[in-house]
Amino acid sequence: MRSTALARLAVPIRLAVLAGLVAALLAVPTVTATAQPAPSLLNSPKTIHRNSGGSVRQVVLDAPVPAPGGASGDPGRAAIAHAGDVAQLFGSRVAAALTVDRVSRRGTGNTVRLTQSVDAIPVYGGGVALALKADGALLSATGALAEQTAGAFPAGAAAPTAAARGAALAEAAELAKAEAAAVRVRSEAPTWYDPGLSGSGRSEHAARPAYRFDLAVGDGAWRVFVAATDSRTVLDAWKTEESVLRVICDADSGGDEIRLDIPCGGVGSYPVVRTEGGPPVTDENDANQVYDWIGDTDAFYRRYTGLDDLTRFIGIDARDSNGTALRAVVRVCVTTCPYQNAYWSDGVGFVIGAPVLAIDVVAHELTHGVTEKTSGLDYLNESGAINESMSDIFGEFTELTTERIPHDPKDRWKVGNGTEVGVIRDMRSPSTGPGHQPEIYRGPGWVPATYSDHNRVPDRGGAHTNSGVGNKLAYLITDGDTFNGRTIRGLGIRKAAALYWTVQNQLYPSADYPALAATLMTACRDAVVDILAGLTTADCTQVQTAIAAVQIPVAAEKA
Repeated sequence: MRSTALARLAVPIRLAVLAGLVAALLAVPTVTATAQPAPSLLNSPKTIHRNSGGSVRQVVLDAPVPAPGGASGDPGRAAIAHAGDVAQLFGSRVAAALTVDRVSRRGTGNTVRLTQSVDAIPVYGGGVALALKADGALLSATGALAEQTAGAFPAGAAAPTAAARGAALAEAAELAKAEAAAVRVRSEAPTWYDPGLSGSGRSEHAARPAYRFDLAVGDGAWRVFVAATDSRTVLDAWKTEESVLRVICDADSGGDEIRLDIPCGGVGSYPVVRTEGGPPVTDENDANQVYDWIGDTDAFYRRYTGLDDLTRFIGIDARDSNGTALRAVVRVCVTTCPYQNAYWSDGVGFVIGAPVLAIDVVAHELTHGVTEKTSGLDYLNESGAINESMSDIFGEFTELTTERIPHDPKDRWKVGNGTEVGVIRDMRSPSTGPGHQPEIYRGPGWVPATYSDHNRVPDRGGAHTNSGVGNKLAYLITDGDTFNGRTIRGLGIRKAAALYWTVQNQLYPSADYPALAATLMTACRDAVVDILAGLTTADCTQVQTAIAAVQIPVAAEKA
């Protein structure tokens, strides 16, 4: 009886417990699921670096942040998609625009530089470089932006005024200790100027309306900012560069090779006859011509390659009072007198004999110094031929773009034209020019021997002979022609120079002609992405056709 009664009581107890549990569950507040915000530059973990004034200068994300809105196919679009967050994090509180300035390859990803402007007027120094993965995800941002503006441009005075120009000229003349008449205006433009975005070291956290002037005084250059609202106020000014620093020695037909191993101006060197800014030599003109042609070479590199300081790049410090300089010795006699050659020597500079004195020869030798600092092409066999060809190419580019000297169409692409020895090489027609160089890879005239320490063949395996193939290729790419059954449309010097400068920086010491060909095509393809010198896909087709015309093989495989 007892067990039966207990069994009957169990049911209502279980029901009561169940009812209580249900009530308790019903009493728990309902939780509504909410969507988590998408990762962004603002809400993602990161490290922020600031300058001494507290302004953000770099942001490094703990993990890549995808481009907002899925803008991942184009690095420029991806960068613009990130731009709003970038501006906010970098403290910009002005109605400024961030626009794509350039896109550069960085491994498999890209670096996109955004520049800042207010009312379509650029902010001096305002810009941020975004490091993006290939899918547009942001890794880091580095740069500086104007945080706010102070004032406005006077109505109708967005362009530099005559009063502001006069103030800039007077400031540059005073700083350079020169007469105002000696100051030349290179460029002028309106700009927003905050010294915190320049190298002045000051920070005002506000950009003011100003006019920027780039001025030349002798061989020096100055940058001056004048307030747009008060032409009597110079906001900032500094020396930006020396156009070039040159030191020239004269061997006066001397042939002491020991002295030629001493950089011009060093202890025991031949006498220094002209230095940067010094007066011309009066009793002979070789030193003056070389002085001028070094300047022309420097000007070419600045204008067409972005190498803005040839002196710093390949200059030599002879421990004299002239510091780092581009140094040369003229009128030398080495193996013969007069010496019918020229050469570059690392740590010394270049020497040149009177019979081969020409602008393209000077630029050729300086480019050997540039090659040492970039691709480092070994001077033997095919890499040596490419090394020689690179010097010929940039030597001719220098001559053809120097406006102060006359250009006879019949001398175009002829190395050494106008010298006592005459034309040294014909880049347009290597096979019919001096030396009868090859125009086709491993074709007629090709030097097949391979130089090594155990096989010391002449000319280091055809460095001065097989360079004809590279020279012919450069001519076809630049000017175009019909050759070997193929017709090429030339790209012009501006595009060709930009392309070859990219290649110069990408080749490696042992590169052969197939490597040169592959690098030319790759550099052109990348240049289209990078918007370099206006190169287009159609231009790259012409490059490929020119390579096929000189029959350089390019091996590639799909994996």
